[in-house]
Amino acid sequence: MNHFAVAAACQASPGEWLPVGDYNSGQTAYGMVWGIRNARFGARSAQQRSAYDPAGSFEARAVQGEFGVRVEARYVGVSNDAAWADALASVVGGAA
Repeated sequence: MNHFAVAAACQASPGEWLPVGDYNSGQTAYGMVWGIRNARFGARSAQQRSAYDPAGSFEARAVQGEFGVRVEARYVGVSNDAAWADALASVVGGAA
């Protein structure tokens, strides 16, 4: 799985839930949710940043399906993120 591609797709569609992956184990899915929320995935070394940096800029959820658990993520931005502020302003009519 390419976490950087998932994160980029989420950033391109702020606020929209997008699939990360399907898992047979709920424990694995919930671990993935925790890792996305806390910016723990994507880095190949301690010097490289996570695909989901900074922590808190992505939300994640696990959705029970017929054949397993799907993990979905969405970009919610950070307070100093101009792209998120613009998207939010367009949704709420300029009151960002």
